[in-house]
Amino acid sequence: MDKRILKFIQRSKLLAWAMRDEVGVYTASAFYAFDAKNLALIIASDEESRHIRLARLEPSVAVNIAKFGKIALLKGVQAKALFQTASREQARLYYENFPFAKMHNAGIYALNLLWVKFTDNALLLEKKLEFHRQGGDL
Repeated sequence: MDKRILKFIQRSKLLAWAMRDEVGVYTASAFYAFDAKNLALIIASDEESRHIRLARLEPSVAVNIAKFGKIALLKGVQAKALFQTASREQARLYYENFPFAKMHNAGIYALNLLWVKFTDNALLLEKKLEFHRQGGDL
């Protein structure tokens, strides 16, 4: 993955994600820790929340991470990811970033990045960079 994409993801902490529901799509927001080794966004949420139940049924999800400001300085990531329960190592990473989360009885999950498009309007020549995971189905 391009270092500019990695840097943006590592500096951000809040994402929006979408999953399928009975009518079309459903969205949720979550704080995340980035597992750079496995290219996964690690989130916490109540196991019985609507978005977690939907993601278990259909684990292909969409993700958005954006930095808002002037249009000329807009930066953001659009991504496709595979939802799954986080590993113990990923849960440990999440709690290192968000220690207060230990007080809640939430499940820890991984959004494994399959495809990422990074937009940075400050880059004059390259406004969009893409990443495709080897063997990742889109």
